[in-house]
Amino acid sequence: MERMTGPDALMLNMETPSTPMHTLKVAVLDTSRRGRVVTLAELREVLPGYLGRFPRATQRLEYLSGYGARPFWVRDKDFDIDAHLDEMVLEAPGGRNELDAVLADLAVRKLDRTQPLWALTLVHGLADGRQAVVIRVHHAVADGLAALNTFMAATSLPGQQVTPAPIGSLNSGHDARGLFRAARSESWKLLRGVPTVVGDFARAAHVKRNATGRGRIPKPLTVRRNSFNARSGAQRVCASGDIPLASVQRVALATDTTVNGALHGIIAGAKRAELLARGEEPGISVTVFGVCKDLASTRTEGNEIATAAAYLRTDLADPVERVVETAASCEATVRRRRDLGFDLTAKVATYTGRLGPVFRAVAAHRAPLVMNNITTANMPGPRETRWVGDIEVVDWISFALAIAPADVNLTAYSYAGRISMGLIATPESMPEPAEFIDRVRESLAEVETALGIGDREPVATQDVG
Repeated sequence: MERMTGPDALMLNMETPSTPMHTLKVAVLDTSRRGRVVTLAELREVLPGYLGRFPRATQRLEYLSGYGARPFWVRDKDFDIDAHLDEMVLEAPGGRNELDAVLADLAVRKLDRTQPLWALTLVHGLADGRQAVVIRVHHAVADGLAALNTFMAATSLPGQQVTPAPIGSLNSGHDARGLFRAARSESWKLLRGVPTVVGDFARAAHVKRNATGRGRIPKPLTVRRNSFNARSGAQRVCASGDIPLASVQRVALATDTTVNGALHGIIAGAKRAELLARGEEPGISVTVFGVCKDLASTRTEGNEIATAAAYLRTDLADPVERVVETAASCEATVRRRRDLGFDLTAKVATYTGRLGPVFRAVAAHRAPLVMNNITTANMPGPRETRWVGDIEVVDWISFALAIAPADVNLTAYSYAGRISMGLIATPESMPEPAEFIDRVRESLAEVETALGIGDREPVATQDVG
């Protein structure tokens, strides 16, 4: 048993009736080599032999009176694999649109908080006889890096096998009095640590004042709403697609930026085109994305990220200038985030408990100024497809969270030579999400044309982060 960390609890407490806080991880399977499809009965039999590798898979929440902001993780002695599995069949013809429609439904199907916070849906009926495994996992369990590491641990390179890790005994209970003692002891430690947190704030203020390129970093709550910040409800829409990783690498090299900066410059072009199509003046937009504490970490649980805000130069008509200026803002904000460190973010989340979600709920649909217009994420993934025995995972797509007032969230993972994109939004803020994915592709083509690099050979692999 262990107490939920502040960052994990923040993700738990942010959930409301209209704000689901689980993410979607989608693995598209090609079972042609084995000659038969995966069945739900097969998953029911096989999964318990591997879930021991992932402790959160068999842990549930235990709340204590007076300490509800951060519950404990305890072993679920009543764990039942059947409660976490279901299946569905896509409508014909089983393409991207049909899969995205199912994902939009799963995005609002909340997880049962009396059980471990994950669920798996086996989807049949994809084109070419393929299937999809869609895992809903609460953000309190894992951030993007932890989810990627889980995927890597659950799959292998071709010809290799994943080592079994059975669940083991679930009968060991927990001592309620011991939990109360642990919670009280931690509360006293937090109280004694207040002066240290005050000092951390002072040091953070000094870092911000002296940050290199601070003029390229948006200040909090200075961003005006646009139609990406529309008042919204509980419904979600999803769209998925990909662009060649080598193309984005070429743009990065040609503009002397990082792949992350180049990708955000391309997204800026898509957002500019979207706003113009809606009859809006583009102006400058702001994105918020997470910066991982340690990209080399192999952890499969927890949230060890801190947010950073960057300008998307949607105001610039020239595609190359747009990429260069957007990338410069991304670089400046990531550098400052790493200079600030991650400890203060974790401490603030631990102390504030439920206050952050309350403030967000008040401001979500009322404040004229917001933190950002769109949320993005960009993670480096495997360079070749992963396998589960003789089953090839031909695609890996991640969908994060649509949280008001920034209800549009585009998550990108590199996978086997492509940048796979998962867009989740509310229909009020993004009526046609598939069209926005197309705009990303068009923006990439526009930048390549402007740079004169569209027909060059792929370049050597460059870091995505």
